[in-house]
Amino acid sequence: MKHFTLAAALLCATAIAPTAFAQDSDLSVSTGVDYVSQYVFRGVSLADDAIQPYAEASIGNFTVGGWASTAIGENSVFAGDEFDLYAGYSVPLDSSISLDLGATYYHYPQGGDFLETKDGGAGTYEVSASVGLGDAPLAPSISAYYDLTLEAFTVEGGVSHSVEVGEKQSFDLGLTVGLVDGDGFSYEWASANASLSHALSDDVGVYVGANYALNSEDALNFDSALNGDPKGSLLWVGTGISAGF
Repeated sequence: MKHFTLAAALLCATAIAPTAFAQDSDLSVSTGVDYVSQYVFRGVSLADDAIQPYAEASIGNFTVGGWASTAIGENSVFAGDEFDLYAGYSVPLDSSISLDLGATYYHYPQGGDFLETKDGGAGTYEVSASVGLGDAPLAPSISAYYDLTLEAFTVEGGVSHSVEVGEKQSFDLGLTVGLVDGDGFSYEWASANASLSHALSDDVGVYVGANYALNSEDALNFDSALNGDPKGSLLWVGTGISAGF
């Protein structure tokens, strides 16, 4: 799971999952699409309005998936598209703690060819490790990421809480803080989110949510790159639909 080529091969295998793995009760597949009024990644604005589809498959403790973001609206011409492939493995531990290892390839089509990683303009590789305490109050977690291309280290910590507000609805809250230390750049950020989820059926759900982020003055946001108007705080909304089987 440390190489993109393996992740791609497993993604191709999921295309035949309904027939090849029909008897495998450990197989699960999920897909969905989100709309966000601003694409914010680790406290940094990368685009205005965006559509973000994804698909993911898990077999036992292994997970592979693909995620994309396409900017829309009047500023879409200035924001590049993104396509990510990722793979992960959940290390079996006791029921109170989780350990997840992962690898991601970030691709930016406007920056160059697929798998081209020179200077990070067309793509970068990242590895990660996350530890979570699911049974503890607020389900705290901490994650570490290292971008092999940009030589950037990221550490991120978060808490979350979910409250059932109806037979098919839940109100979800989250808080995240993090810092990035790269070759020639570094910044800190904090973000908070609140969302309301509704189950349309046993397999399909929708949500609507609001998000707010603060970042240090060293963070380069989409608006500052576009018109020289840096933003130290960001507010955006999102909605989406997902299905799993």
